[in-house]
Amino acid sequence: MSSFGQALPEAASHSFFDRANDIRMSLFAGLVAADGITTQHILGVDHGAEMNPIVRPLVVRGARGQAAASVLGSGLSLGTSYLFHRTGHHKLERLMLNTSIAVETECVTNNLVQIGKAGR
Repeated sequence: MSSFGQALPEAASHSFFDRANDIRMSLFAGLVAADGITTQHILGVDHGAEMNPIVRPLVVRGARGQAAASVLGSGLSLGTSYLFHRTGHHKLERLMLNTSIAVETECVTNNLVQIGKAGR
């Protein structure tokens, strides 16, 4: 029997909120919070500047602006990951979450280095 007429098996699916993604999203949320706290410390105590020109108009307005920037950035990252999940691109879904974690880790690390250089 020829295999040309057979349908391809469906790719293995998983819940978007499975254990691996729950861990990734929790880690990402913690890093976003740490980024916000350290950014506001740099702006308020050390009189530094926000390096990202896209969110700069928001974060210079204090905690409310920082929260807005964090929600927008997180929503974009998690929304894109969910879109990949819904369309069956599970590797891209994980890549998006992992990349978001890496970017936030770099931001927090950079902020902590700036705080350390300022001696606070």
